[in-house]
Amino acid sequence: MEHEHMFFRPADGRLLQQSVLKHIKRRPYGVAEGAYFGNDAAVFKTAGGYEIQASGAAMTAWFSDGASVAAEEAAFVIAENQLATAGAEPKAVQVFLTMGRDFPENRVRSLMQSLNRLSEERGCHIVGGNTVYFGTGNDALIQIFMTGETPDTAAYPEAGRKAVPGDGIWFYGETGCLGAELLAAGRMKLLREHFSDSYIEEMRYDAGAFSVRRAAVCAMEAGAVYLHDVSYGGVYTALYQLAEAQGTGIAVRHEGLRIRQSVIELCEVLGINPYLLLGTGGLLMTVPGGREDAWRIKMEEAGFPVYPAGRITAEKARVVRAEGFQMERYLNLSDEEAMLNLVKPAEG
Repeated sequence: MEHEHMFFRPADGRLLQQSVLKHIKRRPYGVAEGAYFGNDAAVFKTAGGYEIQASGAAMTAWFSDGASVAAEEAAFVIAENQLATAGAEPKAVQVFLTMGRDFPENRVRSLMQSLNRLSEERGCHIVGGNTVYFGTGNDALIQIFMTGETPDTAAYPEAGRKAVPGDGIWFYGETGCLGAELLAAGRMKLLREHFSDSYIEEMRYDAGAFSVRRAAVCAMEAGAVYLHDVSYGGVYTALYQLAEAQGTGIAVRHEGLRIRQSVIELCEVLGINPYLLLGTGGLLMTVPGGREDAWRIKMEEAGFPVYPAGRITAEKARVVRAEGFQMERYLNLSDEEAMLNLVKPAEG
């Protein structure tokens, strides 16, 4: 008997901006910086410094057995990445499971063991959460709520100034990393009709490619003003959120959004836009104009190659242009979610 799959997709940006985040006060009492578009972590002033809160989520249906990372690991890393962009290491973790009634108990045990291992590796602890059934499917939505802290104001973006026209936008990682890995692993049968196994391997990423934790710490220490990790909705969505958070326009070089040719071809076969593909493993940073060369050198010396992706502009337009061919795209909130291609029954 084939089980029904639970349906999960991130809410589109317009819904969040107009009906959710619009009705959340950005800075209620005790909050130094709230979570809103382009700022995925909330910052609270404490007696000893600052407490940071962030979250991540993933759906088990998207993660085939052959993928390099499991859903619980991806949810953990997404939360950790968002915490890192605000200058914090995880201190405590809460786990929220929303499961179909056919989700196997042994799978619950294994994912909790995996989360315990990840927490121990980071020197933090799972302190609670919630577990509920929803529907009759055999999938689960895993949500990770993570708390961290930083002792000084220099470690998070609120302490610095907002980006201003002339500041550089830099990119670390590659476009569509996690999405490409999940699609390559989950749609292997289809891809083999178009590509050799060796070329499919070039579309794939190992588990270590999805964390930007260490790169974020280095970027802030080297002098970055603002950091935003790439996740659901891809690099185009992240760029729009960056501009929205800073209240500016952006002029982006298409060539600066590093992407593998194999990932482009993967997306062409599946009929999706690679720049809207789940991009966990990518990081956007703004750097003061005039200091970019020194900042880049520090990043590269630390082992984090970065790429100039564009510039903050006074005009409010959010535009991506190519240098090598004619291409101009104005960024808006997209209703498209490339990862819907993964919400399909697993191949036999």
